[in-house]
Amino acid sequence: MQNINGDGGGSRSNKPWTPTFCTIIDAETTSFSYLACSNCERVLPNDSLPNPPTCAVCSNKYTFPTASKRLYRLLLSIAISDKVIPVMCFDRAARVLVGCSADELFNFCKSHPFAEEKMGEILEGEMCQMTLCEPKNGNAQHLRVVSVVPLRAGFRPAIHTLRLLYGVDNSHRSSN
Repeated sequence: MQNINGDGGGSRSNKPWTPTFCTIIDAETTSFSYLACSNCERVLPNDSLPNPPTCAVCSNKYTFPTASKRLYRLLLSIAISDKVIPVMCFDRAARVLVGCSADELFNFCKSHPFAEEKMGEILEGEMCQMTLCEPKNGNAQHLRVVSVVPLRAGFRPAIHTLRLLYGVDNSHRSSN
């Protein structure tokens, strides 16, 4: 596990940590999202498609099955001061960089070849201020991105650039 205290020791801290700035070196975009229950946000299996998966917990509580939704799980490599570290960017923080819901990006990528790879290329080199923390789950391997603030004055979320590249009219869509 990464030590976020910056003291070189092996101690773990649950306090959030905000480096002055970081640069996104790489974005792993081949599996940028996962299915979750719309009600409780528990992870659902992806292998039940084309039948929509249902949550075992919520299906016992409610008479109508709850729908599923996609949430971001975006693995980034970021450079901070003198090292590169892997971090996991979940839904709230990833939406800042991508600019749309994971469902919307998933559908966009299904319709446009190589859009996932292009998104990774778009994010590479972006300078941000990220608040990082240790994962709460003991099995997790990477630091978590709690919040992200792009530092470039002309920053546009990745979906805007993808729509331009693929010639998709976004005048009818709302910006997130």
